[in-house]
Amino acid sequence: MKQLKCFLFVAAMAFSLVGCQKAVEVSFDKATQEIDAQGGTVEVALKSNGEWTLTSSEDWITISPMSGNGDATLTLAAEANATQELRSAVITATTKDNTATLTVNQEALEYYLTVTPKEIQCGSDGGEFTIMVSSNVDWKVSLPSWVTSSVAEGSNDAMVTLTVEPLMEDADERSGYVTFGNPFGLVGASSVSDQVHIVQLKDPVLNIEITPSNLDFVSEGETKSVVLTTEDSWTATVEDAWVTLSQTEGQGDAEINVTLGENPLYEMRQTMVVFTTSGNMQAMLVVRQEASIDPHFLEASPLEFEFGKEGGEKTITIGCDTDWEFDLTSNWLSLSQQSGTGNASVVLTADQNQLTDPREMEFHIKSGDLSYTFFVVQEAGDNPLEASIEPDSLVVSYIGGIQHVQVTSNTSWQLQASDWVGFTTVTSGEGDASFDIIIDSYSDPGDRVGFLNVVHNGQVLCSMVIVQEGKPNLLETDITQLDVRPEGGEYEIQVISNQEWTVMTDVPWLQCNPTSGFANGSFIVTVDPLPSPRPRTGHIKVSGSMNAEVIITVDQH
Repeated sequence: MKQLKCFLFVAAMAFSLVGCQKAVEVSFDKATQEIDAQGGTVEVALKSNGEWTLTSSEDWITISPMSGNGDATLTLAAEANATQELRSAVITATTKDNTATLTVNQEALEYYLTVTPKEIQCGSDGGEFTIMVSSNVDWKVSLPSWVTSSVAEGSNDAMVTLTVEPLMEDADERSGYVTFGNPFGLVGASSVSDQVHIVQLKDPVLNIEITPSNLDFVSEGETKSVVLTTEDSWTATVEDAWVTLSQTEGQGDAEINVTLGENPLYEMRQTMVVFTTSGNMQAMLVVRQEASIDPHFLEASPLEFEFGKEGGEKTITIGCDTDWEFDLTSNWLSLSQQSGTGNASVVLTADQNQLTDPREMEFHIKSGDLSYTFFVVQEAGDNPLEASIEPDSLVVSYIGGIQHVQVTSNTSWQLQASDWVGFTTVTSGEGDASFDIIIDSYSDPGDRVGFLNVVHNGQVLCSMVIVQEGKPNLLETDITQLDVRPEGGEYEIQVISNQEWTVMTDVPWLQCNPTSGFANGSFIVTVDPLPSPRPRTGHIKVSGSMNAEVIITVDQH
């Protein structure tokens, strides 16, 4: 009875401890998030009391970070919506106990085309005028006959120079419209257009000039100055609030400071400041600012994987705002995709381990200068040790050389070989492999026998027998009989050999030069004139270092 009470007490305590474990909650600070068609980044708050991971239903939006522990501020980066339809993505936060979702809605693209300035007035001399086109469509330029354009058509934002021809002396003042429009049949954009009204007066007017007419600013922002030259009163206008002018109106010449703050965008921005005189003459200042440095990000999780001997599949979650690529090269691991753009879920597959050893692999994901390292381990298989080598025997000549070998195995192994057998690169491996071995040259006449063993933990799994033939005893001459006329002379004799050799004669009237050599070569034999009508015979002996010899008989008559 006492034991039963004790058991019930322990069970109750265990139950109470389990019951006290708090579920891991997760939530977003809002249910929906709106983003305009141009895209960009927004921040969203996530609350949690434990570990969580994120996924996105669409690849046009990226999230950073993709996983974490506890509360976090998430950065959502959306690409520009190039369609005329609203689109949505669902971001899901997951813990071991709960999930939460955030719906991101992105506005549809609206086509636009505007020009600045919309009014130009000039005198009878005409002149050149810069027009800033702001657009997200292709466009063409329609002109009066007395106005020319630096371009006939364009795409998106651009700076266009219009040239007004001088007015003839007897002509009246004239006006016309330069039209920028989309005649390309793009659905929803055919009615997008804007115009510049040009008035050319017959009487001279007070001119206005801006020097320089273009200013380029760094992304951090700075102040630069321009010089305005005119005899008239003037005003300055600019549509964009990110440009500040030290002076917006005046009389006559002036030096004007132009100030820009930091560019919050990851793309270049530009605008135009229009200076207009009381006589409606205009001068344009083009202002450009370089893009801010893109805070490129890459997230990947998890970074470590363990597989059983049977193999299987696991998922890698990727968060990125641009292109990424894996560098995995393996005969037992594979990825559902090797590269991609933006967020993704990639499946890592491990084959069944047929080896008797555990195995591991390291690989990386890279995006620009960012990277993560993955580490994979798999437990050993339980198959019996197996290994074979092909060919299982070799017969090679005394010259030696390179031979190709194939090892088939289900375990790790090392190579052992006779001291006259070498390796090009491979001395150990795991599983199947092919490689080359190097056989040294051999100078002895008798054959020699060696081995190549495949070894696992000191145990020889399989062997190759290598027989190398001895060096042949080769010594020959191109002749063995020489007939010489009475006056004597010089004769060249060829030696074919694979060894050192020496030359000797048995009579003084035969001289040889050189008297020794190695391998193939030749020597000259000099025969003295015959001193009497009686014929004579002498011999030349060519002796090899491997005990071979050749006798050449010389008859003179």
